[in-house]
Amino acid sequence: MEILEIFQNKCNAISKQIGQAGLDNNTHFVIDGIIEPEKYLNAQYHILWVLKEANSRTDSWSYPEKFKDKKWLYRCGKSIPTLKRIIYTTYGILRDCEWSEIPDASDEKSFEPLQEIAIINIKKIPGGSVSADNEIQQAYYDNRELLKQQIETYNPNVILFGNTMQYFYKSDFDGLETIKKQNTEYGNAFYDTGDKLYIHSWHPAVRGAGFTDKEYVMDIVNIVRSWKKKRN
Repeated sequence: MEILEIFQNKCNAISKQIGQAGLDNNTHFVIDGIIEPEKYLNAQYHILWVLKEANSRTDSWSYPEKFKDKKWLYRCGKSIPTLKRIIYTTYGILRDCEWSEIPDASDEKSFEPLQEIAIINIKKIPGGSVSADNEIQQAYYDNRELLKQQIETYNPNVILFGNTMQYFYKSDFDGLETIKKQNTEYGNAFYDTGDKLYIHSWHPAVRGAGFTDKEYVMDIVNIVRSWKKKRN
């Protein structure tokens, strides 16, 4: 069996676990994980976004389906603040470009790198527009083994925590317990283990933090660039 097929089977098994847990608890659920396995494996970096929960209480849906749906992306790419900054940041990292070179979030070209990433929520049951810390922390405890399975299976080398690192045990991530924390002028923290880069950033939808979309995106892009230079 080829590497891609094995990887796809593992990703499918994780998706089934998430869906089955929702059905068992008679709740809505959101399938997360790898968007497009082959493109993820072939990407310049294996990027994993780690978020809190999906803002959607009334439906069950799937990130892989939504991130491949151009009509949905045209409609929501700029109107959902979290998605907009994920689009811009992902594009900037994977295409290694400056802010002026990143297409608008309503431009089809900006959607392309979304196919090359993984995205997971700590809480697999959708929530509202404001997350409750105690609920997210409890969801981590409840879902820890599943989350660890996702991290191990996807084996990312660039992990972007959207204000979520604090909910995890550092032992869940290779090298994170012993590496020194570094900070940027915009308040993002990062941990460079050499093989992996962990970035504890502001949540993509943060408001009132004193920086623009450009500053949010390029701060993260430049962290990745510096890590890349050290590896080469």
